[in-house]
Amino acid sequence: MNKLIHKAERLEDFEKQKLSPQQHIKNTANFRFFSSADCLSGNTIPYRRRDFYKVSLLRGEYIVNYGDESIKAFGASLSFFSPSIPYTIEEINEEKNAGYFIFSEVYYDTFFNQSIKKFPLFNEDFKPIFILNEEQEQEVITLFSKIEKQSLSDYSLKDDLIRNHLNELMHYANNLSPASERHHSFSSKERLHTIFNELLDRQFPADKTNEKLLRTASDFADVLNVHVNYLNRILKETTGKSTSMLIYDRLLTESVILLKHTNWNVADIAYSLGFKDSSHFNHFFRKQANAMPSDYRKQS
Repeated sequence: MNKLIHKAERLEDFEKQKLSPQQHIKNTANFRFFSSADCLSGNTIPYRRRDFYKVSLLRGEYIVNYGDESIKAFGASLSFFSPSIPYTIEEINEEKNAGYFIFSEVYYDTFFNQSIKKFPLFNEDFKPIFILNEEQEQEVITLFSKIEKQSLSDYSLKDDLIRNHLNELMHYANNLSPASERHHSFSSKERLHTIFNELLDRQFPADKTNEKLLRTASDFADVLNVHVNYLNRILKETTGKSTSMLIYDRLLTESVILLKHTNWNVADIAYSLGFKDSSHFNHFFRKQANAMPSDYRKQS
């Protein structure tokens, strides 16, 4: 079998990060608040970064990788993340996690009758990461508390209130000065590698709709607006593997998790991962893992 399946430690580590989303493979709501307790539980939060805006309130020391830059955040920080820009948060010393919430574009746009993409916070040249003083932190905590309270209520029009509080928070942040300390600027190669990884990660967890799935090296190259040969060369330099190999590795890992932890039939798994039919998926899995999907499921 492929090393990825044999190396139980690697697969278990991956499952710890990805299993929770796989167990909740369904369309999520257009808004959800995650409390500090959710964040501290260690469980993976089931949502797709490709589909949601995210707002976080943290206290401590972090490096926020946002687009092509890394920004150091000290103390209390408020961050807004767009699904169109790759991002990750590296914890250096977390003092307090006040939680975060996610919402879809349609959740905002249909209520305010305008595109959130036009809001200045989400200008591609703007890095919406803010270091807060004590007064600003209390203002933001108050708004977060109002949003969390409504998210837990049974009030039939609570989403209207949530969106108004969200809009107030966005306008409040729009009057703040963004964090200015840059930790690192990516080279063009690093940036391409980082964004490729983010795009690959955004394909999962899989669902049965097979929506927006990038399947081939050419698909990724088109989205990244580079020639596929250039993408292959850069990824080979930085990882030692071609674009297709990296995609196949990830597809195999996702295949294994779906076979082990869902009751989907092989045809559903094949479709969710972008294969034309189960025969193509069977061929792929057998080539990568030296086993048929149905046989692997019986053995696992």
